[in-house]
Amino acid sequence: MNRPIVFFGAFDRHNFGDILLGHVAAAECEAGEGTFAGLAARDLTAWGGQRIAALDSWPVPLNLIHVGGELLDCYAAQAAYMLDEPGLCWRRQAPYVVARHELPTGSVVEFRAVGGVGLDERDVGFRAEVLAALAEAGSVSVRERTTQALLRAAGIDAPLVPDPVTRIGERFGARIRARIRRRDPYLAVQFAAECADDATLAAFARGLERLGLPVVLFRAGAALWHDALEPYRRLAARSVLPMEIFVSLDVWDICALIAGSRGYVGTSLHGRLVAEAFAVPALSLEREAGAARKLRAYLATWSPGCVPLAPEVFADGGFIFPPSR
Repeated sequence: MNRPIVFFGAFDRHNFGDILLGHVAAAECEAGEGTFAGLAARDLTAWGGQRIAALDSWPVPLNLIHVGGELLDCYAAQAAYMLDEPGLCWRRQAPYVVARHELPTGSVVEFRAVGGVGLDERDVGFRAEVLAALAEAGSVSVRERTTQALLRAAGIDAPLVPDPVTRIGERFGARIRARIRRRDPYLAVQFAAECADDATLAAFARGLERLGLPVVLFRAGAALWHDALEPYRRLAARSVLPMEIFVSLDVWDICALIAGSRGYVGTSLHGRLVAEAFAVPALSLEREAGAARKLRAYLATWSPGCVPLAPEVFADGGFIFPPSR
């Protein structure tokens, strides 16, 4: 059967990592680019993203590929809020997890390099729904050991594969390097809006001053619950360093900003992965010690001994970080 390939994921709102996951998935698909689907129809092409169709628009059997990201533990209210449409609702408690039986007869379902470190925190019904969908799938792989262990305990064997964005340099290196606009030394810095309290901003300012390079602040996501400009302005106002706010939300511009920097500092997993793909030193931050479960799980799997820095550890210089290449 000649089923259309449909990539399904959280690239239906502005999130740097999820959009890049979609691009890598399409680039690595032997049967062509495929089509992108999400929970709502969206057009993110103005920001280097995809044109997204609502998943329920397919009347024919399809090959549905769940594309990476923290899909397994995202609950319905969270998804609707990030889409800025709190009235949206779905039959599923886990809206980004679609079981084969929900699709037209003859469909095939895959889960590629997905995450779900918070699955153990969801209620019994939520977990049962996710596990049943995974059991129906033709293949399942995960990107870190925490999710792998949670699934193994439920009888689902899912091999480990690195997050696909680790291959962004291989797939799109020339495109990204061609967009690098500046050659002066700077740090590419990002942090989530949840880090916006005064004490955390003060700690970040002290840590950046220890590094001593000019700073370019960028957003790795403009969707709700992601990054915001207002904390960046407050950080810049309190710092003695030259600080610039990078306003572009185009994911290729952001990749180029990171690739051309002397170092990346931030809370984004995919900001770090893009930096590493271009041999740029990277430091990961978290709101408070132990808070970044997703980031910690990934680093523990692929970079043992490397952990995100809490604000006070960063401020006190508790890190090793090459200031230049």
